[in-house]
Amino acid sequence: MGLFSKVKQSRIINPVSGQLEVVACSPSPDLAGVVTFFSRCDIDGIIIAERVTPTAVHFSGYNVPKSKWPRTGMLLPITVDLADPSHYRIEWEKVPTWRQATENLAARLGATEQVDRTGPSPFPHVWREPNHDVISPELVNGLSAQQTELALAGAGAAVGLEPAMAKVLGATEVKPSSAPGGTWDITVLVTDPNGGPNWDAITRMSFSSPERRLKRTATGTRLPVLVDPENHTRIIVDVSRL
Repeated sequence: MGLFSKVKQSRIINPVSGQLEVVACSPSPDLAGVVTFFSRCDIDGIIIAERVTPTAVHFSGYNVPKSKWPRTGMLLPITVDLADPSHYRIEWEKVPTWRQATENLAARLGATEQVDRTGPSPFPHVWREPNHDVISPELVNGLSAQQTELALAGAGAAVGLEPAMAKVLGATEVKPSSAPGGTWDITVLVTDPNGGPNWDAITRMSFSSPERRLKRTATGTRLPVLVDPENHTRIIVDVSRL
């Protein structure tokens, strides 16, 4: 373990397990046919963990194994500081290589095919918490951590969310926040994805820099969101469409 890793680890005072949703990543260094050593990997992503507000972060490092080079949409296992989500560590030893990922996918597809032959899958088509219409202190944006993870991974429909657009009406900073760009409650006007009446809603988001915050929270800005037309408290910014 290098000095940088030791420093990062020592600062994680209240560690919890979570995931880093990869929104964008620099290309694999060998794609152009030129073999490079100690290539830098740059990742823009969202921190997802229990009791942690989804936080936009930027990772840059030279210790990423080429056989595990990330791609957009991946969920990387991390250890994150509960008190400061900007302090986290990617657990590369838990990330499968591309060969392992391919074998795991083939195994899952084989299991799915077997289930289809024996009957319908027990997994519900739409998953909501039993009391999804009740606001809980543990919910952020009206969603549990598991629902947030699924939504940001592209499975919003599985938790009852639909893609929509929303116009920013205003933003209020939430304190305390350790995010470099702060944590903000963004008031938006949602365009009903089914053609019904529009509605006002509030969604919370943390930012990796003041510049990114200004770009996303300026009045009149249109944001891609995932919403529940049946419960207007359930709304999250769809970072994959930003």
